[in-house]
Amino acid sequence: MCSISLYFEISFFKILNRKFVSMKKALLLSILIIPFTIFGQFLKQSELSIIENGSLIKNPLTGGLNSCQLSNIDLNSDGKKDIFVFERVGDRVLCFLNNNDGVGTDFDYSQDYSKDFPELNKWALLVDFNSDGKEDIFTYNDSYVKVYRNTSQGENLSFQIETQALISDLGPIVSAIIISEVDIPSFVDVDGDQDIDVLTFKQSGGYVEYHQNQSQELYGNCESLVFELKTDCWGEFFEGLNTYDFNSCNEDAIVEQGETRSSGAHSGSSSLAIDMDGDNDMDFILGDVSFNNLNLLINGGDSQNASMVSVNQDFPIGNGSDISAEINSFPAAFYLDLNNDDIKDLVVSPNIDNNSENFESIMVFLNTAQDDNPTFEFSQKDFLQDNTLDFGSGAYPIVIDYNNDGLKDLLIGNYGYFNNSNLISQLALLRNIGSLSEPNFEVFDRDFGGLSTIALDTILNETVKGIFPALADLDNDDDVDMIVGDNNGKLHYFKNNANAGQDAVFELENVNFFNIDIGQHSAPFLFDMNDDNLFDLIIGQVDGTITYAENMGTIDNPVFNTLTEDFGGISVNNDESLYGFSTPFVFEEDNEINFLIGSESGRVYHYKSVNKDLSMNFELISDNFQSIGKGKNTAILFDDFTNDGKRDLFLGMQSGGLFYFVNDSINTSLDKYSNDFLVKIYPNPSNKQLTIDTDKESQISIYSSIGQLILKKKIQGRSTIDISFLSPSYYLIHIQQNGVSEWRKIIKK
Repeated sequence: MCSISLYFEISFFKILNRKFVSMKKALLLSILIIPFTIFGQFLKQSELSIIENGSLIKNPLTGGLNSCQLSNIDLNSDGKKDIFVFERVGDRVLCFLNNNDGVGTDFDYSQDYSKDFPELNKWALLVDFNSDGKEDIFTYNDSYVKVYRNTSQGENLSFQIETQALISDLGPIVSAIIISEVDIPSFVDVDGDQDIDVLTFKQSGGYVEYHQNQSQELYGNCESLVFELKTDCWGEFFEGLNTYDFNSCNEDAIVEQGETRSSGAHSGSSSLAIDMDGDNDMDFILGDVSFNNLNLLINGGDSQNASMVSVNQDFPIGNGSDISAEINSFPAAFYLDLNNDDIKDLVVSPNIDNNSENFESIMVFLNTAQDDNPTFEFSQKDFLQDNTLDFGSGAYPIVIDYNNDGLKDLLIGNYGYFNNSNLISQLALLRNIGSLSEPNFEVFDRDFGGLSTIALDTILNETVKGIFPALADLDNDDDVDMIVGDNNGKLHYFKNNANAGQDAVFELENVNFFNIDIGQHSAPFLFDMNDDNLFDLIIGQVDGTITYAENMGTIDNPVFNTLTEDFGGISVNNDESLYGFSTPFVFEEDNEINFLIGSESGRVYHYKSVNKDLSMNFELISDNFQSIGKGKNTAILFDDFTNDGKRDLFLGMQSGGLFYFVNDSINTSLDKYSNDFLVKIYPNPSNKQLTIDTDKESQISIYSSIGQLILKKKIQGRSTIDISFLSPSYYLIHIQQNGVSEWRKIIKK
């Protein structure tokens, strides 16, 4: 058995001043039947203040960071090296601005620059190939290398296509350079002539190809990308399964070894070529899909004729560090300046979609020497991750008011946290500590109700993998119950056994609810589809379709014994995959039932019914709703969090984080709770002072997070409040005007 404290008070919904067919539907569906405008371009990505363990999370809404590729770039032309992050999980671009005036690793996540980058896939590295001081993009393009030239002017970031594929003279033929989607090649000046060459593993096995850039040789500059294959056994070594053969390259040996030592296509390796010992030639740092450590190969030759002579399989131990760069799955190394000292540092992150550590998967080794003879000192395992909100792998948000304060809190299900390769699924609670109009949150419990310890799968006798929660009052007792879907395709029922007026107590009532088993990825949603005042089941599936289970029971006793597959002809499978991973959110708008559905591709699909006829196929309105698609395996929460009668949107994704989109449309059919307070508080968060604007005489009282009164005064008009003496945390302001009051939250940075 498991218990969860939760209470939905019906009075919270009464402030919406709505008439519903029953109090039961008011409890859950009040937010679903308010007239909203949803069809224009109105959703704007926004930020929220989120606190965990008493501290403000610096960059909370990044969507999560799991498998990252990092490069330097000056995004805003301020002369500082910012950070470009390509998140392999979902092919996302994230930008972090350098916030350091001196040496330091302080970076601010920015939403403003990602949109300026083109669509990128599998891997993306920034390299200035033409020596104009602006980093260009090298990225995967269907086994080829696509290059974008940086054409930015001042603060206006822009890129244009340079080539769809890098071409190399292979001797008998001229062909595109082939690079696997799982490899990370090296784009580096191998021969010391200032133009960018290419090192990449052969597709047939563990040899490295060296494609020399002929720009200097032909034109005397770095402007061109013209290549010639100099050798298909650069470094004179063969990489096996975490083993190496040196001096193994001659024409006969390549053929022989390629046949005997390689079995099919190359499985995948990451590579970073840098000069580790200051002898003006490239040494080679390798990661591989088959091992969890970085290997350093030392070049005993020269810049023209590389020859690897030794390997350090505990790198960077022996090069200054006292620990190795160990990643639980497929490490990849990147070389960039992280602490604003004009010296490149070493970053290590997984090069795989499902990495084994969600919170400690970006390792940093700071360089205490120089670029071409580095000494690496371990710094941290969670670079950038320590300042973001992350729920492991997968984030599936739903709304709840667990503590009956009238504010909408968040429950976040997930696929699971990876801990030493063990997947642990949990349900997180984020408590809303803001106001009716300004939501902000505190991470209250990352294992809400202890679901991680409950053996929901009785057949396998193990904890469930993947938690998709849904809430509704299923037994007509004036409180909400919970259904949890799991990755095995089953549903589990938690009944709320609390007494009236008390915090809810969820107890596991039924494992494998009604023996529903859709195979994989059961993502449930509860909604009255046929206006019979009973909550029906809408279940997202791994293939991208929807399964519908009509409630054939009573208001006191639900019965779901008939499943309708491929409901409404809905599908979010974009034909680029065998899967779709549909996660539905259902609401009513303009007397039609609407579906917003997250998908494996990251896009959000919008379907609506036709005359509410459930026997007909639903109409596809958009396969890219509001163009908000980000990441992979998205999940939707579409709700009014600012109490303005317009729905805002939380977007969860496989990389374990959230995005928040505020609705800034003009709503002409607004029927909302009237707020008489014309009070503005800014800036918020702040580190020195607050400005408060009010049109009426107001009594304000500032309290700490534990209820201690800090300041009390009367104000009117514009007032400035000094908060520099306060410790960094969140605080509450109580505003009183003419016998009524409101609470607001402020953040002291």
